[in-house]
Amino acid sequence: RTVGCGPARSVMVSSGEAAESEALLLAGVTVVVVLLGRRLLRHPWWCGVLGVLLVLLVVRPAPLTRVITGWPPPGWRLAMCDVGQGDATVLAAGAGTGVVVDAGPDPALVDHCLRELGITRIPLVVLTHFHADHVAGLPGVLRGREVAQIETTGFEEPADQAEFVRRQAAEHRVPVTRAVAGERRRAGPLDWRVLWPPPDPAPEPDGPNDASVALLVRSAGLRMLLLGDLEPPAQQELLRSPAAAGLGRVDVLKVAHHGSAYQDPQLLRLVAPRVALISCGADNPYGHPAPGTVAELRAVGAVVLRTDRDGALAVTGGGTGGEAGELHVARD
Repeated sequence: RTVGCGPARSVMVSSGEAAESEALLLAGVTVVVVLLGRRLLRHPWWCGVLGVLLVLLVVRPAPLTRVITGWPPPGWRLAMCDVGQGDATVLAAGAGTGVVVDAGPDPALVDHCLRELGITRIPLVVLTHFHADHVAGLPGVLRGREVAQIETTGFEEPADQAEFVRRQAAEHRVPVTRAVAGERRRAGPLDWRVLWPPPDPAPEPDGPNDASVALLVRSAGLRMLLLGDLEPPAQQELLRSPAAAGLGRVDVLKVAHHGSAYQDPQLLRLVAPRVALISCGADNPYGHPAPGTVAELRAVGAVVLRTDRDGALAVTGGGTGGEAGELHVARD
């Protein structure tokens, strides 16, 4: 379906059928085994074929998943993993390569997401801040992948989670650096700028959320703003910073703090995203996303999608000559 307010702001939203397709295939194989039973035992070759099919359906290698389900969609630029109440976002940086922003709360969930996306090389993991719902899944990101660097905020609270990250990095021999506003980097088709936190000397943040690393990312003409868990004090400071001049009318917004009620309306009006993506867990005890936040996003023209209802999300499309082009969001 197409949602938006005119051709320049149009957004195509399509649903994948990953779980349904694989469940049907598994059910089909099971039915065949049950119905044919002993006959199959007289045909070892067919037993072998069915055994291989069962293994493939359980292991779900990325190429097979893509062929059967269409997930991830070709040419995806950003994927928001479904990791429950937490954040894990992947930015496509070339074949089998992705920049990972946050790791979610569960190693198994983020590992599963990265496997489905076919990510084997990670030039950078950005951990926006040290709350467990953003860093506890780090072992799943590091598992079996080539990871070049981890970048974090400089505000190392909670201390136990900051120590956990340092320990994981040391065990996997991955260097850790600190993100500071003004830093610019590239990886394949991606380039991005760190908007927050400010360099020292800077005011002490109200807490870990307001120390979150915020990024403005460009890929194929798309402008994507990732706000970590920034709350109104830091959002207002960001509005007063020089970076605010480049934040108008982005294509994709990773909504801060799982869509909580603590948002600065002026920032939302300035950003005016075409698509707003919210990572949150089903029936979470915090009431995320807040109905008022969803209403404000829709009021500025955004299509709002959320992992608790829509599953994993992937953005495709691009811009041409600085103009907004077609933008698609696929749902796993």
